[in-house]
Amino acid sequence: MITPATRDRIFTIANELEYTSRSKKASAAQANIIIVHKDTHFLNQIDNAFYFAVRAGIESKCYQNNFQFSFVPLQFLHLYSHAIDGALIVGNFTQSQVDEILKLINTSNLVFVGQYNFYPERMDWITYNIRDAITIALECLINKGLSEILYIGGRDQAEVPREYQKLYYFEQFLTNNVNIKCVDTIFCEHGAENGYHTMNDWLDAGKPLPQAILISNDPIAIGALKALYERKIRVPDDVAVISINGDSSGNYSSPTLTSVNVHAHEMGMESIVALTERINKSRKLPKKIEYIVALEQRQSV
Repeated sequence: MITPATRDRIFTIANELEYTSRSKKASAAQANIIIVHKDTHFLNQIDNAFYFAVRAGIESKCYQNNFQFSFVPLQFLHLYSHAIDGALIVGNFTQSQVDEILKLINTSNLVFVGQYNFYPERMDWITYNIRDAITIALECLINKGLSEILYIGGRDQAEVPREYQKLYYFEQFLTNNVNIKCVDTIFCEHGAENGYHTMNDWLDAGKPLPQAILISNDPIAIGALKALYERKIRVPDDVAVISINGDSSGNYSSPTLTSVNVHAHEMGMESIVALTERINKSRKLPKKIEYIVALEQRQSV
């Protein structure tokens, strides 16, 4: 017969063994990673909807994989002192900024998410097809019978090669489609406020309204839509507007914004898949994953 004291002792030991077993399994399943991003990426959801979507994808996959993770702005990276198993670099940094990041982090398990990877031999690269994004946007306008187009672009990093810039593929498309007329190309800093002021400045110049406006990303386009609305210029009746990103915020503009969806959430998830392969040593060769974009048809075209 087991005494109450013996029974309690058995349960205590069993619980301790079970706790130890679970702890070991959890520890074995975890990796500690950091996500390095620009200082301003998560200050404004409208201007940075792309990066919020990437972040949501990263977080979702990290929870599935039982990863520990930290989002670290570049300006605070030098303060991060914990050991890590891998790192994501998210955003279009300059080469000198990437060099700084690589000096500050102690891992060879690296994945880059963004427009241009300066070191494709050292880190995996998650991106989308820029040429297809421009082509799909322009073909959408052509299919609507719109051939006079104003291009508004956000300024790229000066170090990004032309073949990784949207303007390059816009100009290529015009060369191959002589029936398309570019009425102007103008550029501004990124963000909805800059799009708003840039659109107003162009309208103040008194130039004839084009049939359509192609804008390089959704935040700039949302600002431009606000300027057009305030001028009582009807979209899409007076002018069509199309953009690139496919941000969810485009569902709440007036009218809703037709955009090319680059699948930012999926890019975030895929970055963790690639990083997991590196951490688990299941792949040695670096790889580039380029998402195929798709038109998000809404009301502005």
